[in-house]
Amino acid sequence: MRFCDLFISYKIELKSIKSTIPFTKLPLYRKVFIIILLVGATFSGILCLIKQTWASYIPITLSLLSLIVFFIIDSRKRNLELMLKEHYIPYSKMRMNMTIDVLKKFDINIENLDSLDMLIDEAKYAQIQCDYLSPLKKPLKTLGAIIIPIIVFVTEKIGDAATQEEMIFMAVQAIVLILLIFSLIFSLTPIVKDLLYRDYNKYDELISDLRQIKLFYTKDPKQ
Repeated sequence: MRFCDLFISYKIELKSIKSTIPFTKLPLYRKVFIIILLVGATFSGILCLIKQTWASYIPITLSLLSLIVFFIIDSRKRNLELMLKEHYIPYSKMRMNMTIDVLKKFDINIENLDSLDMLIDEAKYAQIQCDYLSPLKKPLKTLGAIIIPIIVFVTEKIGDAATQEEMIFMAVQAIVLILLIFSLIFSLTPIVKDLLYRDYNKYDELISDLRQIKLFYTKDPKQ
């Protein structure tokens, strides 16, 4: 029996617990908001394909305004209490019971804080081991240290030969390009991370669940 066996069992049981709330069980105001958002985005997309005018963006603008209204309504005390009672607490109980059952299956006593701490440490170690790109970080930094001086040198040479207007135009282009690259990296990073480190987030979830067990399910030995 090894830690990887426990982790695989945890992943299997985790799949049986749905973290999302079915549309039919959502509060009415959430259903209305989702419908407004989808309808607005769909109409804007259709109008933009037919003819791009300022009117094409009216539906999506109204949808975004409804998003602000949604957050205001959703943050009301009555709605927060409803979501807590109907969805969050039942989900937490189901998830904690599942984790405890997995631990018991491997003869781990949840009252033993040392055992839980050892599991958390082992999960952290396993998480580091699944970071397959970690060995490439140092070579990439070295490569960046070589490339940046070359870029600076080429930029200085271009600057000597270009006029002030050309320099401003190139600077604007460079800023736009950098912003686009960073936006692309920012948006693709979670997808790439899920593809390359499929278990990375699962280790985080296991660590979090073990900590919750220590907080709420383990009795204080001093009491």
